[in-house]
Amino acid sequence: MKKLLTFLVVCLSFSMLLKADAATIVHKDMGYISVNATAAKEIIPDTASIYFSVDTSAPDSKSAANKNKEASEKLIDSLKPLLALEKSDSIQTKSFILKPNYKYEKNGKKTFINYTASNVIYVKTKNLAKVSELIDTAVANNATSVNGLEFFVENEQQFAGEIAQEALSKAKVIAGLAASNLGQKVKDIKSLRVTVYPQNSGSPYRAMAAELKTSNSVKKQLPVEFGKIKLEANVNAEFYVK
Repeated sequence: MKKLLTFLVVCLSFSMLLKADAATIVHKDMGYISVNATAAKEIIPDTASIYFSVDTSAPDSKSAANKNKEASEKLIDSLKPLLALEKSDSIQTKSFILKPNYKYEKNGKKTFINYTASNVIYVKTKNLAKVSELIDTAVANNATSVNGLEFFVENEQQFAGEIAQEALSKAKVIAGLAASNLGQKVKDIKSLRVTVYPQNSGSPYRAMAAELKTSNSVKKQLPVEFGKIKLEANVNAEFYVK
């Protein structure tokens, strides 16, 4: 899953060894220095989200909906004991679709087959160690597909602010060094834009439940690795010099 956070930052200080950056000097009236600087930090995810689908079919819409209701309730009831619902975990229906199915003949004739009800259930948990068990349990209790497992940092803005501070601090140092080499000093900020974004995030896990049911991974518990998320801040700043 990707997020874009933009910050306007005033006076900040922080230090960190980061990759090389560049400064461009433009001569106008007072003169100003354009600086581009970056900062990055790896963060261990603290939250996982998963989408489970439950699909049922029947000759009429009411039967398809009722079958789906029963299957979905079984799935939800099986997952609740694995979740800390009294804390920050959650489980909810994200969407429900009921549609007719048709068969199309070569002559263009459309023949009704049946109805399919599809219920998408969203699960969010802070207990990353339970993710494999959640998937295995869902597959064993009517989940017809597992769509998009994502690992992320729920309070990403807090870390984004820290990284933005680091990048801006570095931009000020670069500007100061460039101005000093010309016998000038940085006086004020002309313009500033700080962008923070995830460099990489937990890869979505996609698999059809029917395939999982026939694999040995379900019996042994599906292995899931969540790794780390790298946040990167990019600063484009202009400083007046005199």
